[in-house]
Amino acid sequence: MKAKYYFLKAVFWLLSKIPFWFYHGLSTLLGFFFIKFKLYRHKVVMDNLSKSFPDKSEKEIKEIAKKFYYHFVDLLIESIKAFSFSKRTIKKRYKINTSPEIQKLLDQKRNLAITLPHFGNWEWSAQGFNFMTDRNQPFGLAIYKPLKNKVMDKLMKENRTRFKGSLMISKDHVYKEIRKRQEEHIIVGFAADQSPNNPYNSYWMQFLGRETGVFYGVEKFSKQFDLAVVYAHVKKVARSRYEIDFELIAEEPNKTTYGYITEKHMRLLEADIYKTPHLWLWTHKRWKRNKPSDYKQKRQS
Repeated sequence: MKAKYYFLKAVFWLLSKIPFWFYHGLSTLLGFFFIKFKLYRHKVVMDNLSKSFPDKSEKEIKEIAKKFYYHFVDLLIESIKAFSFSKRTIKKRYKINTSPEIQKLLDQKRNLAITLPHFGNWEWSAQGFNFMTDRNQPFGLAIYKPLKNKVMDKLMKENRTRFKGSLMISKDHVYKEIRKRQEEHIIVGFAADQSPNNPYNSYWMQFLGRETGVFYGVEKFSKQFDLAVVYAHVKKVARSRYEIDFELIAEEPNKTTYGYITEKHMRLLEADIYKTPHLWLWTHKRWKRNKPSDYKQKRQS
C-alpha cells in the first residue's frame, strides 16, 4: 500500500505541474468526446435535465448537457491541479468575497455552518476556505464521504488539507468532531445537496419541481451547536476561476422554525441552478429514492 501511495502521489504531483493552458485544450477535446459518444452517465444527465426543466425544448436540454460536460471535464483537471497549488494560486483562482455581515460574525468568533453544494467547483473549497478572511480566520472542518479505495482516500484528504487550518472529517464522525472543537473558532462545511441514503431521516420538499429528500444535517447540527448558517454562492467567472459570495441564512438557528434552514439553503441552490444550470452535478442520481408512504407515521413514532 505504501509503494502505491507514494507512486500515485508523485504521479498526481507531476500531472499537477502541467500548465492550465494545456489542460484547457485537453479538456475541450475530452469534453467533445464525452458529448459525441455519450460517455459517463449520459442517460442520467439527460433524464435529470428533462425532468428538472420540463418547459425547455429538446434542443435547449442538449445545449445545457453540452455545457455541463465541458464544465465537468474542467472540474476533473482542476482536481489534479490542486495537488501543487500555492497559497497565491488558490486565493487568485478561488476568490472569496466576505461581506461586512459575514466578517462581523467572524470578528465575533462565531462558529459557522457553510452550505456548499456540488455547484461550480467544490473540490477547491477545503483549500480556499483557509483564506476566506484576512483576520479572525476560523479552523475549517470539511465533511466528506470516505472513498472505498484507502490510498485514494488518503491522497484526497492530504491534498485538500495541505494548508494548515483545516481537517477532513468523515460524515460518521461529525458530531464527535464538532463537539470536540466547539470551544474553538470553527467553520463546518456541508455539501447537503445529494440524495440521503435513508429516506426516513430525510427532509422532504419540492426541489426543481420534484418531491425531493434532503439531508437535514445542516439544520440539525447548526441548532445543536449554535452555528450561524451561511450559504456559499459559487460563480464561474472564467475557466478554472471562481468567485464565492456568502449569504447569511440564520444568525440564530435555534430561533428558526423546523425546516426553515433546510428549505432556505435548498431554495438558494435552486435559484443558482436556474441561473446557470450547467454548473450543477447532473451526473448524480439525485432522485433515486421516493418518499415512503408511511414517512409521517414513522417520523412521529
